[in-house]
Amino acid sequence: MKRITIDPVTRIEGHAKVTILLNDEGRVAGTEFHVTQVRGFEKFTEGRPYYEMPGITARICGICPVSHLLASAKACDSIMAVRIPPAAKLQRELVHCAQIVQSHALSFFYLSAPDLLLGMDSDPATRNVLGLIAAHPELAREGIELRKFGQQVIEMLAKERVHGSGIVAGGMAEPVSIATRDRILAELPVAKLIATRTIAFFKGALDNYDEEIRFFGSAPMMSAGLVDRSGNLQFYDGDLRFRDAGGSIAADGIAAEQYDTFIGEASLRESYMKAPFFRSRGFPEGLYRVGPLGRINAADQCGTPIADAELAELRLRFGHPAESAFLY
Repeated sequence: MKRITIDPVTRIEGHAKVTILLNDEGRVAGTEFHVTQVRGFEKFTEGRPYYEMPGITARICGICPVSHLLASAKACDSIMAVRIPPAAKLQRELVHCAQIVQSHALSFFYLSAPDLLLGMDSDPATRNVLGLIAAHPELAREGIELRKFGQQVIEMLAKERVHGSGIVAGGMAEPVSIATRDRILAELPVAKLIATRTIAFFKGALDNYDEEIRFFGSAPMMSAGLVDRSGNLQFYDGDLRFRDAGGSIAADGIAAEQYDTFIGEASLRESYMKAPFFRSRGFPEGLYRVGPLGRINAADQCGTPIADAELAELRLRFGHPAESAFLY
């Protein structure tokens, strides 16, 4: 058995390597994905004051800290039996949307677009964001602008762009000023226009990758995501839903407090990261997708006209649930 090791894996948010196992005929016999960083957050948060939790858990990631801040703050709300003010809830939802904008802009323009635009067989030395800027400066500029918009909204609402201290147990540290509200409203049209152009570009780029879409990480698998009572996509509130590979709902209406009834964790020999799975199906059969593809597979619809139209088009082209990891 021969091994090919890719170490490190680049253009990801974290540290990892990949091992490809080849049989005697030189064909792929298996692959292993290794998360090589030890985190330890579950241990070093033990015994800390509850009000420190949002700030500590935010350090899980520098790209999506708002999600960790909100999850921790919501847990503290529950521990204290606090119902936060409606305005604070809206502010939390808005700052989370801003993170999704900046995080997805980074993922698409900085990590994916060099492959999609420059070609996966192009010179690795220039197949990066700098090469993208040189070859397609206008597209690169729009990507930078879109991410900048998301980051600025986070800073305005949560005090800092990364690891914002404005998200606290019990709500938000301070309200949104009229000036901040007006600034966000003034910049929204341009951000929306860039996002619309990006979707159109992505749909056109997919035409060049039919084979990759069919075979790249395309495997039947469960999906999980948050939905509201109408089955609409949710990012901040809602309950957890699991949809199986055939499209049927495997479990619905799962409150946060019930997570360990439905979700187990398997320890992996090859990775420091555990593998969550749907308990009733066991491991590995109960592995499930999360993130953008998992969320839209789990939901019935997005809940807004433009997003619902795009979702309907995606499902018409790739099915529901969509299976190809290329679509991430």
